[in-house]
Amino acid sequence: MATPAVADHHAATIVVAADGTGDHATVQAAVDAVPSGNKRPVTILVRKGTYRQQVVIPADKPHISLVGDTRDPREVVLTFDVSASTPKPDGSGTYGTSGSASYVISAPDFTARNLTFENAYDEAAHGNSQAVAVRTTGDRQVYENVRFIGNQDTLYANTPSATTVARQYFRDCYVEGDVDFIFGRATAVFDNCVIKALNRGSADNNGYVTAASTELSNPYGFLIYRSHLTSNAPARTVHLGRPWPAGGSATARGQVLVRESWLGQQIKDAPWTDMSGLNWREARLSEYRNHGPGATVNDDRPQLTAEQAAAFTPERYLAGSDGWNPVRRHHPRPEPNRLGREVLLRDDGWAAATTGTTGGSAARPENVHVVSTRAQLRAALGDPADNTPKIIYLKGGIDADTSDSGAPLTCADYAVNGYSLPAYLAAYDPAVWGRTSVPSGPLEDARRASYNKMAQHVTVAIGSNVTIVGLGRDAALKSFGLRISNADNVIVRNLTITDTSDCFPQWDPTDGAEGNWNASFDNVEVSGSTHVWLDHNTLNDGDNPDSGQPSYFGRPFQVHDGLLDVVRGSNYVTLSWNHLSGHDKVTLIGNTDNPARYGEADKLKVTLHHNYFEGLGQRAPRVRFGQVHVYNNYYTGGATHGYSIGVGFGSKVYAESNAFDGIAAAKVLTVFGGTAITAEDNLVDGVPTDLVGAYNAANGTTLGADAGWTPSPHTRIHPAKALKALVPAGAGAGRKIA
Repeated sequence: MATPAVADHHAATIVVAADGTGDHATVQAAVDAVPSGNKRPVTILVRKGTYRQQVVIPADKPHISLVGDTRDPREVVLTFDVSASTPKPDGSGTYGTSGSASYVISAPDFTARNLTFENAYDEAAHGNSQAVAVRTTGDRQVYENVRFIGNQDTLYANTPSATTVARQYFRDCYVEGDVDFIFGRATAVFDNCVIKALNRGSADNNGYVTAASTELSNPYGFLIYRSHLTSNAPARTVHLGRPWPAGGSATARGQVLVRESWLGQQIKDAPWTDMSGLNWREARLSEYRNHGPGATVNDDRPQLTAEQAAAFTPERYLAGSDGWNPVRRHHPRPEPNRLGREVLLRDDGWAAATTGTTGGSAARPENVHVVSTRAQLRAALGDPADNTPKIIYLKGGIDADTSDSGAPLTCADYAVNGYSLPAYLAAYDPAVWGRTSVPSGPLEDARRASYNKMAQHVTVAIGSNVTIVGLGRDAALKSFGLRISNADNVIVRNLTITDTSDCFPQWDPTDGAEGNWNASFDNVEVSGSTHVWLDHNTLNDGDNPDSGQPSYFGRPFQVHDGLLDVVRGSNYVTLSWNHLSGHDKVTLIGNTDNPARYGEADKLKVTLHHNYFEGLGQRAPRVRFGQVHVYNNYYTGGATHGYSIGVGFGSKVYAESNAFDGIAAAKVLTVFGGTAITAEDNLVDGVPTDLVGAYNAANGTTLGADAGWTPSPHTRIHPAKALKALVPAGAGAGRKIA
């Protein structure tokens, strides 16, 4: 259907639909319908679909908004697929870098929203080459909730000439590529964006995020602000950028500032490098207050001071001479529950230290998932090395002991290589095997292989920048082992995590005087990770308590290990308002007395507050090395109680304002090589009690009463006498959201 000139419309909206139901079938046709010299806002609304066409939006057509018809930018894809080396159809040569652009947007006062711009050139099939998704040269351009997809030279943020300035604001965007995939001489601000470096398969160099060619006369080039730089590339293989002397310019000295952003493991320790004979140190490349596993400070990473950073804000970059200010703070996105966007409050324990814990709160709409099956959960988590921010809402109960089709699985389904429990018992009965060595041989190998098969099926790995939240009161993970391993910035809230049981525990006759059965699954394990917040979760053994297990060789057949362990040099962890019950070995903080093994002497900083420890056996928590603050927790005793807080080797525990009911004062603490603990304002059966004094009196020891540090004064502490009512009523899943 033909459309009259936009000037004849009172409501200036042009609809593009590939199926012919709109005003035009192509974006270029809609652009052509806008008159040159247009002075009024015009919206080109693009309906769902993929539109393959090179498009030019010229400089003489300002005030255009190119908008996808849905909030999901994946549903409106604007694409083409030529590279710089692709021959032109007319035989006049190759397209060149600028000519490869799927979209050239030169118009000033342009806006794009809810779209994907793509260059679909296939490097694998045709070889590496520059292939631009969008080339921008217009001033005062805004891109919001837009995806830019390509490989080399994805986004060419440029100006009409070396002597002009063009300002472009990218908000809540996603940019993907590998080599120089944000490049040019524009003044461009990337605000709350996800910038993903693709893995090129190299062991040492997987590309460059930026290649700025900012002219010396322009103080402002690229600002990456409060964004997430992610990748699935190996650690220390991606550069933040290199300065590009575009066209051999003698006055191009690229300016890039990466500030207050999360940098993934892919970023090199020396992240800037030379280009085309221009030494990176002669350019203007710097950082300010970044965090994440790829963030560090050294001589190869220039850092701004706070005073300098005040002149390099998004507003200062974009103001120009006309005071343009498109910057606005982030609006709520419609989701099943806003809990997924919540972050840890300032001063809420150790996880709030340094950069704080925000989890997946920056997730783009396409990375927000609602899952109700094991397969959906695994798909939503994806590769843990791909640290793109994600929010995962878990609906209902999910059982790990189910196949991909949902069929239930039993221990027999995991057994391989002829393993069976009767055969294992017969082979390693102490009367046959003895008590001086751990099992070995074919049946032990079969047990281990069976365990490995089960572990692969029931274990889920959680990577960096992830929030997992249960929807409602019945969100539960049964039989899963959650592993937060070598990750940063993770939030898990409002989940019941139950019965992580091991079908294949190992018999060890050398463990203790009588031997022990040892299981190897924890409900949750935080291993080698930083900035982790676990809040309002319920952890227990469900309908499979250890008390219901048989005994073999005179020892309980133990199918559960820890409920919630924090180990292998993890740091900055807050455990709050969780309900842990009906279990023996609860929480290890640190899993070795060897200070060199994980370098834990200045790690394992953990806060436990307002947790309900009900009827537990031991380790609530047991601490090695860690500077651990234990406050406002409520403990109740039970038949299997051995001790509550273990003062382990090198530990520095500060326990204050906790309440213990049904637990003997002398049994609150025990010592595993530790020398001191600070314990203040604690109650035992409602009575103020000196826990250290009670332990020393019962054991004839001299445990010290000063751990050597004091927690932050900002911590809000309830009086211990209030905990008996406060904590059971508020702790656990389903207490936070209805």
